[in-house]
Amino acid sequence: MYMNQREYVQCEGTLEQIHGILYSEDWGSLLSKGKVLSVQLVVQFRHGKEEDEVMGVSFKKELIIDRKQINIDDKKEDTKFQSIMIKRLGKGAVPFSLKFPDLAPNSVLICSENEDIPEKNCMGVTYLVKAHVANNPSDNDGSKDSSISMRIKKSQNVPADISQKAPIARTDKEFTFGSGKVALEVSLTKEYYYHGEEIPISFTINNNSNKLIKQIKCSVRQNIDISTINTNYTVKVASMTSENGCPVEPGSSLQHTLSLKPLAQSCIGTSRGLCLDAWIGKNQHDLNLASSSLKSGTDNDQLGVVINYIVTVKLVFSGLSGDLILDLPFKLVHPKPNSELMANLVKEKALATEKMSSDVKRRLFMTQDSVLYESFHQSQD
Repeated sequence: MYMNQREYVQCEGTLEQIHGILYSEDWGSLLSKGKVLSVQLVVQFRHGKEEDEVMGVSFKKELIIDRKQINIDDKKEDTKFQSIMIKRLGKGAVPFSLKFPDLAPNSVLICSENEDIPEKNCMGVTYLVKAHVANNPSDNDGSKDSSISMRIKKSQNVPADISQKAPIARTDKEFTFGSGKVALEVSLTKEYYYHGEEIPISFTINNNSNKLIKQIKCSVRQNIDISTINTNYTVKVASMTSENGCPVEPGSSLQHTLSLKPLAQSCIGTSRGLCLDAWIGKNQHDLNLASSSLKSGTDNDQLGVVINYIVTVKLVFSGLSGDLILDLPFKLVHPKPNSELMANLVKEKALATEKMSSDVKRRLFMTQDSVLYESFHQSQD
């Protein structure tokens, strides 16, 4: 199986098709006795380790989202890549094309333990392009010795000119054994932030009570909802505690801005349920927190893993007065590919990767997928 790329990016509502080549020196013997050649796009959702499957219990759900039977006599190529490969490989090359459905979820990996780096196909959503020689047209699996597969990645970006609004939230707190109340307002500069970008969190506090505010805590939390198994996780991906301007005394106000930068490199090994964008190859700079799910409404129920991000501001009062907590949702996404902003963010993530501990780097490298590239003549030799 030959493919021109392994990552497919959905942007501005469009997602290009999957184009590839299947090659065999002798299709005649493979397809003898009424057998057929089938190629399919498979999405897998795994919510547990394969070695933990006992007594017939499976932690994997699999769905074929596109499937075609290939006619080896049809040499119609759809892309320049397919045309070149057919000329190189000769008559044994057969082109094929597959496409993602509109609601296809993004490829993600989920950390199963606090100290765990997600292993290949261990937890999360993955895609496979699989081809096999089937015994009949209804055979969707085929035998192991007559099938071949390649893992691919599906991701989603947003255009640079997407319309933005400034999210804002307000709340207040009254006290059972005290007069007055405390009002809190939290705002962000925009709704969409990119991976590796600073998130400035502005808040205004009006303390019209007789209570003392001694501390302010800000955090960014990742919420993932796994609708397939009715499970959810909440992980803190960035946090900061500030006493700047504190204590906020009764009758006073405070306006302040704190900046947080959620990065996967600083979250690895911190919490069970941390969700990451799936990556292909050994480039550790590709390590990202999972992007926000951009679908809304009931469509989310059809996605494998729904990811949301929330900014949380907490006011800590003196004594036994409790806390005042305010949440504000936002989107964490990728910019459009090949843009200048994308290049700058990649450089920042590379610097963050260099600061990771050597043990985490080693485990990351060992658990990632690898691809060996060879020229056509080398493969023939």
